[in-house]
Amino acid sequence: MKTYARDFFRIPSPRGHRTPALRVAAGIGIPLIILVLMGRTDLTIFAVFGALTGVFGRVEPHWLRLKHQTFAGILMSLSIVGGVISGGFGINGWALVGIGTLIAGVLSIVADVLRLRPSGPLFYIFAFMATASVPFEGQLWEAALTGVASVGVALVLGFMGRLWARRTEPDRQLAEAPLPAWSRIYAQAGRYVVALGLAGSIGVMSGLGHHYWAMVAAAAPISAVGASGGLVRAVYRIIGTYAGVLLTAALLTIQWPPLGLAFLIAALQFAGEVFVISHYSIALVFMTPVALMMTEFVAPGPTGTLVADRALETTMGAVIAFFVILLTTRKQRAQERSLRQTQTN
Repeated sequence: MKTYARDFFRIPSPRGHRTPALRVAAGIGIPLIILVLMGRTDLTIFAVFGALTGVFGRVEPHWLRLKHQTFAGILMSLSIVGGVISGGFGINGWALVGIGTLIAGVLSIVADVLRLRPSGPLFYIFAFMATASVPFEGQLWEAALTGVASVGVALVLGFMGRLWARRTEPDRQLAEAPLPAWSRIYAQAGRYVVALGLAGSIGVMSGLGHHYWAMVAAAAPISAVGASGGLVRAVYRIIGTYAGVLLTAALLTIQWPPLGLAFLIAALQFAGEVFVISHYSIALVFMTPVALMMTEFVAPGPTGTLVADRALETTMGAVIAFFVILLTTRKQRAQERSLRQTQTN
């Protein structure tokens, strides 16, 4: 516990994280700027989710990154399309929570089998639930094309470094991590189903307007490396989100022009990506405004309601995830403690 407390108050160096962060930020900024200049701000949410393909495989060799980002991009594109179709049919409330929970369980297994990192269905379920919940009057093909094009930008940016790396790292190995035991894969998928199902259900019953935020908040701790890491991430997510909604409230006091909002979102994503691996709470200070402000292009809402919903639903989701992890990983946490003690002796 003392170690976790000490780490929380230590601000890590950004060294080694700025290049991946810049890559992700550019992947978001380029499509957003193009859409703003085209006058199609109604498509920006699909561009942002497609661009999040860039977060996958950030420290992997280029060919392996391309492989994993391609798989992730396909899943993100399908999530966007599925969300738009669900929204078009008017699916919401309990039905949307049920569909989203089922998708989360399936994609947890798929992501583990494909060895995608970050692991789990977090980004895909966020894309599906958000695009199903935000009103869209355009055509399905427009949303799909925007998402796929944004995925393409992320893939190009992710592979560009190969032009330099082929001279400096010609023999870097491309071996993938071993496939986890199937029992662990199914158990992890079960945690997602239970946590997201509970979080979404409580969100619907609460009457708050963005119940899928509770589901996303529940997914994030479960996707952490190690059971103990998941418990810590749940706490970090709550603290970081509270600070993030305060920053969001301050930023939304300004009437941002669409082009300015595009640059702001890219800059915030860059800052978040710099810290997302080394300090999750600091990362969320910057990533929370991105999640809240990207809908300002198409569905602006009252700032007070927006930030209050985010804080409350994040708390619900993270607390649910904390107890799901706590109650289902006792043996795994004991093994992790034993391993840490062995390494320190």
